Amino acid sequence: MTRPHIEFVQSQVIPFELGLPGGARPDIFCRTLSRDDETGAASTVLRYPAGWHESQHFALEVDEEIFVLDGSLTINDHIYGKHFYGHLPQGYGRKNMSSFSGAVVLTFFSGLPVAHVIQNPEWDRRRVVERLDTRAMPGTTGQRKHMKSGDWDPSGTVHKTLYVDPDTGERTWLIGMMPYWWSNKAEVHPVAEEEFAILGDICFPLGVMRDGGYFWRPPGIQHGPFATWGGALHLCRCKGGPFATEWVETDGPDWTPPYTPILPEPYATWTKMAAVTNHEPNY
Repeated sequence: MTRPHIEFVQSQVIPFELGLPGGARPDIFCRTLSRDDETGAASTVLRYPAGWHESQHFALEVDEEIFVLDGSLTINDHIYGKHFYGHLPQGYGRKNMSSFSGAVVLTFFSGLPVAHVIQNPEWDRRRVVERLDTRAMPGTTGQRKHMKSGDWDPSGTVHKTLYVDPDTGERTWLIGMMPYWWSNKAEVHPVAEEEFAILGDICFPLGVMRDGGYFWRPPGIQHGPFATWGGALHLCRCKGGPFATEWVETDGPDWTPPYTPILPEPYATWTKMAAVTNHEPNY
């Protein structure tokens, strides 16, 4: 994996571009959160205009993973509403796609999203999560032994596993944190971790990440401790193998950290031009 360390950017500063790399869906808008220059794998926010549709039978050469942030998207007559999730593996056939009212969809591609018209598509059915309403899922509030998180105390958090790759152990999950949750521990992971802030705030040493905040963190980088004023809901992924955590004791979190991100170009320029740092509520 050759993605740069991005920690963190408020994704609202990243411009939308028309169409996807690789030529698929040329009439939607794509905001690229991060991209692997070698494989074409990318994390994106896609905006589908109202009335958009694709009626050809097609499949992508790569995995597509989706989480609907707003609106709704229909795939194979399955309606993905707000906060619905899907993992559609390489070769997964799509007989139709549409968005009646428009949609904003957090979307991850495992490589360059090239589409082919296929009459009889084939895909690995072990790796399909066809339609999942994350609101209706039960959450885990106890120890995260399945994620090798050791004796970390998860009090004040809830965890929902969305997908675990049966071959690599890579996973996608949601984590929710209650208001005033905090931890005095920093973390180190042996795999790349990425995270998108769906709702709320979380105080990192590098600043306060709010709705739309995003990071891609390579393996082995210490991060934390953390705190949240009003609570938060984040979507997380690990890439490069199974997730695990090494804990490092600290003096506790900074509840008012200045925004001092690690950003490659052009993310640093976009952030500077937008003057987006840490917008407190305007009472």
